[in-house]
Amino acid sequence: MIESIQEPIEVLVRFVGGRIEPFRFRWNQSVFRIAKVTGAWEDREGQYRRLHFSVLTDNDDYFELRFHSGDFIWVLSKASLDG
Repeated sequence: MIESIQEPIEVLVRFVGGRIEPFRFRWNQSVFRIAKVTGAWEDREGQYRRLHFSVLTDNDDYFELRFHSGDFIWVLSKASLDG
C-alpha cells in the first residue's frame, strides 16, 4: 500500500547529462540506497519548478521524492515498504 508521507528528507544526487539523479536519501534515521529511478517528471508551483522522482531501493521498497527549486528542500512524498 502506498502511503502519503510529506516529510523533509536529505538526498544525495548526481548530475548526469544535465539531469539530477538521486542515489541515496535519509529518512527516519535510516539511509536508503536507490537501486533504480523508475520515473521522473516536473511540475510548477507558482514560479518555481518541482522535480519528482519515483524510485526503488535495494529491498524493492518504493518511494516518491520531490525537490522544490524555490526553497531547495527535498520531501518524501509517498512510500510503500514492501521489502
